[in-house]
Amino acid sequence: MSLREKSKIETKNKIFEASGKLFKEKGFENTTVDEITTEAEIAKGTFFNYFPTKEALLLYFGEQKEVLIYNQIENDSVKNIPTKEKIKNILVFLAEYYEKDKELTKLIIFEYRRSIGYSGLRSGEDKCRIHRLTKILHDLLEDGVKNGDVKSHFEVKKAAEILTAVYFHSLIVWLKSESDFSFSSDIFEKIDLLFEGIGD
Repeated sequence: MSLREKSKIETKNKIFEASGKLFKEKGFENTTVDEITTEAEIAKGTFFNYFPTKEALLLYFGEQKEVLIYNQIENDSVKNIPTKEKIKNILVFLAEYYEKDKELTKLIIFEYRRSIGYSGLRSGEDKCRIHRLTKILHDLLEDGVKNGDVKSHFEVKKAAEILTAVYFHSLIVWLKSESDFSFSSDIFEKIDLLFEGIGD
């Protein structure tokens, strides 16, 4: 990696860290680009070289989290354990990752949707995220059918879509909830319940 490339990464990380701090302290709407650039100690023009809008920065937050999460998921999916355990491990890992910073997760999901005028899981980014998780779950279930620990007559595509829908619905409920229940425990219990109908 060249010095120029390293410098670009360092600057982007500065913006990322400064904006994350301010978003959590002041909220997305109340944080200005000027405040972000002051906190990051960069020129305003430099900010716009990396992010054309404040909303683009929020999307970047989501993308960075997704890259880390899905890399881990794809590594875990090759482990030699029953399909139910693979799926449970993946969805619980996702839930635990989001639990580390509920407020920032809420900000990324709800503020970005609101800022682009969407309600519900309808944006292109959300669809891509859902599709990627569904594909991972589909492949795991398909392998489970071959291995004999998922019922052979079960429609794998529908099962993957149901698991994904349950996960994302549970995520939204958890983010909106005033009570401090465990998202990861909730998913753990739901996978057990769903597998009473899927597993062999």
